[in-house]
Amino acid sequence: MINPQLMELLDTIDTLDVLRDSVAYQLQKMQNVEKTAEGKEWYQDLPQIIKNKFNDYKEAYENILRILKSDHQTIVNEMNKGYYFWRLLRSSCYTYQNDLIEFEQQLVDEFNFKETKAISNNEILKECVKVLTDHAVED
Repeated sequence: MINPQLMELLDTIDTLDVLRDSVAYQLQKMQNVEKTAEGKEWYQDLPQIIKNKFNDYKEAYENILRILKSDHQTIVNEMNKGYYFWRLLRSSCYTYQNDLIEFEQQLVDEFNFKETKAISNNEILKECVKVLTDHAVED
């Protein structure tokens, strides 16, 4: 049985939007590897077993994004099947959060922007990371 706190993340539209955004961001990063010469070269230099794993993860993120764009009952049914997708969500939220922190710091450094909770200190994203970190691994 999936931890109820994980399932609660699917119950509010703001949280669901953050989860979708995180997965879409992670998937975009993976897809961007194919769009540059440096990325293509990096990918070609990977051992086959790592290429296969990379491709498996990319496919899994495509699948979870499709699930998260489904109707609420489909999302709940699919996410209740196991912890694999929850671990992917944890990874994507964590990456998204770290990159937002880095992006905001660049804005502060380059343009003297003041920090805002909407970028790197997004409360919904922080809560998602906390809940996913606490519960996304099977006991």
